[in-house]
Amino acid sequence: METPLRLVLFDFDGTLCDSAATIIRIMQHACQACELPIPDAGKIRGNIGHGIGHSALNYVDGDAKKAAALADMYRTLSRDEYLGGNPPLDPLFDGATSVLQSLSARGYLTGIVTNKSRTGLKSLIERHGLDRLLDISLTADDCPVKPAPDMAMAAMNRLGVDKANTLLVGDTEIDAGCAANAGIGFVGVSWGYHRPDVLRECGALTILQDFDSLSDIVDGHFAALSGQE
Repeated sequence: METPLRLVLFDFDGTLCDSAATIIRIMQHACQACELPIPDAGKIRGNIGHGIGHSALNYVDGDAKKAAALADMYRTLSRDEYLGGNPPLDPLFDGATSVLQSLSARGYLTGIVTNKSRTGLKSLIERHGLDRLLDISLTADDCPVKPAPDMAMAAMNRLGVDKANTLLVGDTEIDAGCAANAGIGFVGVSWGYHRPDVLRECGALTILQDFDSLSDIVDGHFAALSGQE
């Protein structure tokens, strides 16, 4: 029997890329430009992954008008940096490139689903050479943001993969929520922006300590599913 198409989706910030320093710096700059109190780095770090619209509300005590202005300022500053002459190059986590290579070599489709903007994602994946390893990427500019299931569903639909043959790898409860809402499995990572115990409570199948084990975990997961068919 022919092996079905299988897809491994990844979050970006906090999962593949350690972009916290840039996100914190731009958000603090945006708050300053909007004449708002500047949140500390820990608060901003804890909001990474929620999407700029949700995060902005958190920094202005729920004032929708101020949040919209702050979100627009953040997007403008971020776009200007990534399209400028010296765009930030946030580092990838150890093993990020090699795990994408390994999964592709084993016949899996791979993709990114992120609440980051298309401009920032495109700049980073191209300069890190990840674009050639990905079959699809979806951003906050393409779909409703996670934890809505839209990004994951769109990726599956475009690549022709069903729910049972898709996994999402991420570092936040937002990623876990997206997976649950899309009806797909979720694998958490221990090095991101939300605690591993939170990810377990949100239904993670397992928590990675490093990327070295992911390809074997993916193989085992789908092999177990095949045995149940």
